[in-house]
Amino acid sequence: MSNLPISAHPGSDVFVPPAYDQPHIYRQIEEILGEVTRVVSKVWPLQDYIALNPYSGIADRTFSDARAFLRVFSDCELLMPLQYYRSQYAQGHFTRADVRRAITECQQNGMTVRLSVDDVMDRLRASTSDESFHGQATTSNDRRPIRTIAELADQISPQGWSETITDELGKFCSAHYDQSQSTWSSPWKDLPFYQAWRSAALHDRNPEILGLTGFRRFVGRLPHTPSAALVKLLLHLQIPTALWESFLLCQAFQMPGWCAWAKSQDDAETQSDSEHLIGLLAARAAFEVALADVNNLRVRWDAMIAQQSATFHAPPRPAEDDTAVRMLLLRASEINHRDGILGQLTSNEPAERNRKLAQMVFCIDVRSERIRRNLESLSPEIETYGFAGFFGMPIEYVKLGQDCGNHHVPALIQPSLRLHEGLPAGVNGSESEIRAARQREGLWTRLWCSFQESAVSCFSFVETTGLLYSAKLLADSRSSKRRSGDEMQSATGPTLRGLHHQGWTTSRQADLAESMLRNLGLTDGFARLVVLCGHGSQTTNNPLAAGLDCGACGGHSGEPNARFAALLLNQTFVREILAERGIVIDNATLFLAAVHNTTTDRIEFFDLDSVPASHRGDVQELVNRTQLASENTRHERMPTVGSSSSAELQARAMDWSEVRPEWGLAGNAAFVVGPRELTRSINLDGRVFLHSYNHSADNDGSVLENIMTAPMVVAHWINMQYYASTVDNRHFGSGDKTIHNVVGGFGLLSGGGGDLMTGLPTQSIHDGTRHQHQPLRLEVIIAAPPAAIDRVLEKHPSIRELIDNQWLHLTAIDDGTCFRYAQADWCVVEVDRVTAATN
Repeated sequence: MSNLPISAHPGSDVFVPPAYDQPHIYRQIEEILGEVTRVVSKVWPLQDYIALNPYSGIADRTFSDARAFLRVFSDCELLMPLQYYRSQYAQGHFTRADVRRAITECQQNGMTVRLSVDDVMDRLRASTSDESFHGQATTSNDRRPIRTIAELADQISPQGWSETITDELGKFCSAHYDQSQSTWSSPWKDLPFYQAWRSAALHDRNPEILGLTGFRRFVGRLPHTPSAALVKLLLHLQIPTALWESFLLCQAFQMPGWCAWAKSQDDAETQSDSEHLIGLLAARAAFEVALADVNNLRVRWDAMIAQQSATFHAPPRPAEDDTAVRMLLLRASEINHRDGILGQLTSNEPAERNRKLAQMVFCIDVRSERIRRNLESLSPEIETYGFAGFFGMPIEYVKLGQDCGNHHVPALIQPSLRLHEGLPAGVNGSESEIRAARQREGLWTRLWCSFQESAVSCFSFVETTGLLYSAKLLADSRSSKRRSGDEMQSATGPTLRGLHHQGWTTSRQADLAESMLRNLGLTDGFARLVVLCGHGSQTTNNPLAAGLDCGACGGHSGEPNARFAALLLNQTFVREILAERGIVIDNATLFLAAVHNTTTDRIEFFDLDSVPASHRGDVQELVNRTQLASENTRHERMPTVGSSSSAELQARAMDWSEVRPEWGLAGNAAFVVGPRELTRSINLDGRVFLHSYNHSADNDGSVLENIMTAPMVVAHWINMQYYASTVDNRHFGSGDKTIHNVVGGFGLLSGGGGDLMTGLPTQSIHDGTRHQHQPLRLEVIIAAPPAAIDRVLEKHPSIRELIDNQWLHLTAIDDGTCFRYAQADWCVVEVDRVTAATN
């Protein structure tokens, strides 16, 4: 039950003046709304569904303070339950010694720790769950000091108003934001959100049928702007201004999905006054006030705070509160994994080498770790590198038959060149034929979908085609067809046409190539074959497919980026300019493009018809070895996905009923920045992002700066998405995938209505028996002197803030010694290099 003092009595008819008559209050609400919108994170549409840190709006707080802050107005959780850690301890994922280190390191970070090792272990052993806990985490917060009016009404009424209000607003949002999925569009779709909702509410009788008598008349008396409406509604509820921010945050976290979508629309329309999130909060507050008036509910808000400040009269923590214990056990688990990696790293200097058969550049994605390791184990003639999967190519890729394309860049940047798909010279067929074929296919697809969704076919379609369609479903389940279509269309790819018209001169094109090579650390010693290998996923019947593709490519395949970069580096004019700048690539080196299918672990090479005779034997040898490495990688993955054979594992890619085609980035826990020699001999079990870096060649520190401000941040986002979806799937995940329904072409609902789903479904982090993702904050390990890292942190306070506030951890390796960053200081990490092992 809530701690709020509430009562039910006849309401008063006190007149509340409109907000524009109180300019000081209007200025105050603007400031408060700015803080509220900052706390709410956003979500990407399904087409570009990439990872975002759901805690980004509170990253200016320490990890522990952020949890306390969220639990003032929500049931959000940042820690796994104590029984989960008991299970982890029983499985050897941390030890008593790790708990001791956790206490020491927390104190070094400036935290006050009042628990001893014995205290923590006693509480762990006394936990009520058995040691085989594999359940999913649930969240509750009975001690939350502030609640919505709907939650209070639910305590005295069986109506279920919290869910009802979310459903009503969800229905409106679905129609308002619809992207041509619905046959009938909202007549107010072009209005700003609040004005559109207000117009619709004046005609909608459903709230009154549900029990909100006079709701339409009430809405008609509201101001015409969301900020003014919020002031009027908050004053009507007699909420002290000190509580406005907390009350509005409480409203936002009752429907975090739709608020996240509204926030994304605000970010996308920076020049607009639509105020999507503020409008949504105003609409929800209107329901709250109407509900309070109908039920004569009054809350004694002044009893909650001291001297008009936001210091709540929260009851003291009960003896059974285990927050501090769980915080230490989380850190102990992280230390165990960190020291397991550090204990196996080698400091061998790279030996002088002859020209290799191949250097293969993969994305830093954790799924690349297995295939890289297996490739290197097959032959010393193959080297691998890790780099951001867009390969430094800031492109918008426009396919034939389309006027605009997808952004194949990280979310941190915007594309600066438009790349057009086409047929290379010498390929039979014409681009106009492909364009026409795609237009015909698109037309028939739209007509078929229109028929399926039409009123006349809602029953007859299922009755007449159900049995016949089963044959197609069976065929699709067993098909192993190539994702990119027929032979002629698969020959299309990026071209250099039109770059000069966009201002991309030969010199600027060479700049792109030079930047990629220098940031990769590959400026000499080129192999006969240099393969730029992007990655993409292959799934069927999966609205969240973009979340399995390359995050560095904006939730799309890295194929266009890899093919464009290889095409660029094979150009004679680019190589001539690079030679003038000190990067000599002779004719014995050929750049190739490939893509790693992370679902099947196949590696597909592109543009092989253009390979010169001098390199065909080398290419065939490399293809043979990659096929064997792919098979070895599949055998390694088979137990994790429950497949009995390699063929069965690959079949998951085309199985429309498969809810776990692959595990994506589940298990990610660390980000290693350094030369491959550090990790070449280690099995990192597909849990570590690997970025190539050579500090000795980075004289001005610019390469390290680029890594720490872009790939490291993206890895942190991914880590936090998986973390949040595991510890609190209710607020930051998307629930059960089997009951997902696409809404508006941009998002997902669980079932037929309610809040918009964000984050990962349970099937992406849990196999039904146990967690496949161990929620740990990202451990960044950089092979560079602490002073070099400090220089980057001094230039980028936002990066330092993430580390100081323990949202991720940082370790430096310098001359074989490991140092841990602790509040602008560096502490030596003692590591047992003999017994340490990764979990």
